[in-house]
Amino acid sequence: MSKRYLTQAELQAEAKKIMEGEDTDDEEIQLSGSENEEDIVEVEDVDSDDGNSEGENIPTSQSNQSANQSGRRAISVLDNDDESDDNLPLSSIADNLRYIIVPKNPLMKGKNGHRWTTIEPHRQKRVPAQNIIHFVPGSKGPASLLLTPVSCFKHFFTDNILDKIVLHTNEQIVVKSASYAEKTLTISKTCKEEVIALIGLLIFSGAMKNNHLNAKKMFDPIISGNIYRATMSCDRFLFLLDCLRFDDKQTRIERKKLDPFAPIRDIWDEFIAICRSSYTPSSYTTLDEQLLSFRGRCAFRMFIPNKPAKYGIKLVMLCDVPTKYMIDAEPYLGKGTKTNGLPLSTYYIKKLTMSIHGSNRNVTMDNWFTSISVADEILQAPYKLTLVGTVRKNKAEIPPEMLETRQRQPGTSIFCFDKKKTLVSYLSKTKNKKLVILLSTMHTDRSINVTTHKPDIIHFYNETKFGVDTFDQMSSNMNCGRKTRRWPMCVFYDMVNIASINSFIICNSNRLRNGAKTVFRMTFALNLKDELVRPWLQLRINTPTLHRPIHQDICNILNIDMLPEGPVQGEKKRNAYQSNPKPINKEFQHIRRAKVYSKEKDNIESQEQNEQACTSLQERGPEEDITVQDDIEWENDNLNDSYKNSEQESDENLKSGEKKRRKRRHVNQGDWARENNKK
Repeated sequence: MSKRYLTQAELQAEAKKIMEGEDTDDEEIQLSGSENEEDIVEVEDVDSDDGNSEGENIPTSQSNQSANQSGRRAISVLDNDDESDDNLPLSSIADNLRYIIVPKNPLMKGKNGHRWTTIEPHRQKRVPAQNIIHFVPGSKGPASLLLTPVSCFKHFFTDNILDKIVLHTNEQIVVKSASYAEKTLTISKTCKEEVIALIGLLIFSGAMKNNHLNAKKMFDPIISGNIYRATMSCDRFLFLLDCLRFDDKQTRIERKKLDPFAPIRDIWDEFIAICRSSYTPSSYTTLDEQLLSFRGRCAFRMFIPNKPAKYGIKLVMLCDVPTKYMIDAEPYLGKGTKTNGLPLSTYYIKKLTMSIHGSNRNVTMDNWFTSISVADEILQAPYKLTLVGTVRKNKAEIPPEMLETRQRQPGTSIFCFDKKKTLVSYLSKTKNKKLVILLSTMHTDRSINVTTHKPDIIHFYNETKFGVDTFDQMSSNMNCGRKTRRWPMCVFYDMVNIASINSFIICNSNRLRNGAKTVFRMTFALNLKDELVRPWLQLRINTPTLHRPIHQDICNILNIDMLPEGPVQGEKKRNAYQSNPKPINKEFQHIRRAKVYSKEKDNIESQEQNEQACTSLQERGPEEDITVQDDIEWENDNLNDSYKNSEQESDENLKSGEKKRRKRRHVNQGDWARENNKK
């Protein structure tokens, strides 16, 4: 049986079968690599339904169609009727053709036999179904009625979460305080108002960049102001951070066998459920990872060299692109991650996009998540999501022609299509000629930018890939985390960061909806700190043993007048020495009495000498008036000399007396101890 080459009609039929998902017969497809074969047709020669050639249907720049995330509208990357290619000059169309490479072979296969075609699918004037959306982004449910910073924050840190923290923290305080000999207020049990005030101090320390400052310096009023010491003492602050717990310690060992994240799982799931149900994201979302800096002992600690922290706990996040709202998050637990038989990347994609299933939104992701099978799966019901992301070059579905770089000009692109998927290979103009491969189920043509000559898929990816990275940057700018050896505290600090950012976004969203003025994040953080600390300050100001400077600081923060000094009416003034008398050492009591007696004796002698000098001056006659001044000076010198001599003699007597008494005490020490024992 002799081989024959396919005609133009047969090539179009095979490409149509690939786009429709039908199987083709490999035995009948025999294509030649010769450039002189007449039946091998390039894409530019295929006639379209409009009567124009494919070479003329190069779309205009999509960079102007930036990701608009407000309002209800249909999202499409295809050109509409007003932006037809006929409006472009012929020179720009011809210039764009130089940057698109169309292989001679219209049918390409990957290493695993996956089929692609270089023939662009038929362009429809209607928007594709996967790009039509029906929703209004913004806060929803009870969160849409919140306008103040403290109400938005408490929407995420609910009373139920705070009650669990207070309950388990008090259990740890009871265990810790048992090792203290003296019971003080520093090691007493806590309450919900004090825990809220502690969170307020953490937020304030992040806003003022004091999170890594030494606690003593942080509570120094000269360095950090009066807000810290007015809220609580430095020892109390450190004691509460050391005792914070989020679960029952008695059942933790059993729960950790099933879930390594058990020490904080209860409040984490409740917190993420609130984040998921409080906001309607826009058309574009980003799926990426966040690394919480931690170098202590943790079974699922990660090492990511391209992250600033290098070591830490990995969280996979889904964030809204325009507002950076954190929609959902899930920790990476290493071998403890239960994927239910799914690949790890597929598990995170399906779990984190659960709140936006069936909405036709787009998810931008990196090459750790992107795969051909996932793109096909999430495009169908019940997911109905489009995908744009980079693809690793070792994927078996990528044709070898897309990976060739030796004979390609820098800045050129190769497109191939499979049903609703578009694969593009772009060779950069940099010195290293980096090859980038992207996959999109949102774009359906080979459109490139007129200015940069890059594919619109790359422009769209660059505009929407930074959702999680920007959120991570916002967290690091006002990070409330402190150094700790316990990884649950590291996760708790991140929960406070997430709650402050999400509450800030919801507060401004509601203000815009009601026509009010938005606030800056620093102003929001300072107002939030004031409202979180205020209830605890109102309780602490009534403490009877509070120092007066701290009482004054609390009054200044609460803007109230300070009570006047002195006892309350009808109450006697308390003497500090009566309540806590200083113990008297009877052993040295006679020495102190001898010192007091010698000083009194010296004062009496000096007074007598002064009186004698005055009387001697008065007894002098008028003939001695000329030398009165000299006599006065002479008398004063004598008085000073006598006073100094008396002082020296008294000190010598005291020292000699003390030495004699000490010798006598050491000699008779045994007899003195026996007498006391008999008594």
